[in-house]
Amino acid sequence: MLLNLPRHAVAVVAAAVLVSLTTGCGGGSTKAVCEDALKALQDYSTQAAAGAGNLEAFNTAAADLAAKLKDLSGKADGDLKATLTDLSTTWGGFKIDVSDPAAATQLTKFSTQATDATQRLAKNCS
Repeated sequence: MLLNLPRHAVAVVAAAVLVSLTTGCGGGSTKAVCEDALKALQDYSTQAAAGAGNLEAFNTAAADLAAKLKDLSGKADGDLKATLTDLSTTWGGFKIDVSDPAAATQLTKFSTQATDATQRLAKNCS
């Protein structure tokens, strides 16, 4: 199970990105922030898939996404800002360590948090 964690994490991210891609973006500066957030998620999905066999690359991609989402939250207001902050916190706190016996539990928690936050992003950007 632990050796499959990167594959499971990529699947979680892919599902989250698909949820996000089904939305339109709002108007004005919200539209630009939403488009940038969607691009960051797409880029992460690509990087995560490419790094599925390399945990360090996978973890670096997660940290990079967290930083991008944090920057974007500074450009947003209200619910969108809160959602981007939550996404940044979620991805910033996610690191795969197959030597950790709680890794599978952490993946489940991450999956739930990521799905919730991306659904809120979809709602905020529609």
